[in-house]
Amino acid sequence: MKVGFVGAGQIGQALIQGLLTAGMNNNDIMVLQSQHATAQKVAEKYQLQLADSYSDLNFSDILIIAVPAKALADVMDHLKTSYHGIIVSTSGGDLKQINVQLPVDATFAKAVPNTPVKLDSGITAVSFIETESQANQDLVTDLFKKLGQVYVVPENLLGIYGTIAGCTPAFIDMLMEALSDAAVMNGINRAQSYQIITQMLLGTAQLAQASGKHPGELKDEVTTPGGSTIRGVAKLEETGFRNALIQAVKAANE
Repeated sequence: MKVGFVGAGQIGQALIQGLLTAGMNNNDIMVLQSQHATAQKVAEKYQLQLADSYSDLNFSDILIIAVPAKALADVMDHLKTSYHGIIVSTSGGDLKQINVQLPVDATFAKAVPNTPVKLDSGITAVSFIETESQANQDLVTDLFKKLGQVYVVPENLLGIYGTIAGCTPAFIDMLMEALSDAAVMNGINRAQSYQIITQMLLGTAQLAQASGKHPGELKDEVTTPGGSTIRGVAKLEETGFRNALIQAVKAANE
């Protein structure tokens, strides 16, 4: 499989890093040159193929568009006459509206990956037009499975899937930062606090995944009558911890 990229920013680079980590040959990845130096630098850093024009991108079986959403229309104006294959946008777009503009040998899908794809531990939500062939769907999902878990979802749910998988890592980073501040305030040095917190989160996630238990049940296993953990839980409830997360997700998904 050969993969092309238009856009080599944060998401584009995360996908490229993940594909290389998963064992894809760097000669099977092509990046389109741009007026910015980013694409050229990324191609040089990872020794990737560099496309001089949009038509060169026909080298790829799947073309990933990873540009800012405001640039998508301009990119598609070029591609609808020059590219013949599967286009996957991480930049939004309307499936039906864009697909009707493409030639019969091209198709357009949407994907929302999160940044842990660079470590092949990511989550990607993908949406296809209803008439998309199973062969094309399999090709796209097989590509993203190299980078972690893949969920094929209706287009109207792509936003909330992307919010839960793509926005909440920033919320968790803030949680880690706040826990570190609390640890430092109580005498643990900064570097060690982050080591402890990172391992705690990793272990907690692995336990939840391995046990299959409801998070509430796992929480109950940690709390004891009159203990320190339940006092902390009560304070979180008092200060609106759950509602703060719900409102943050709601705001991010608007």
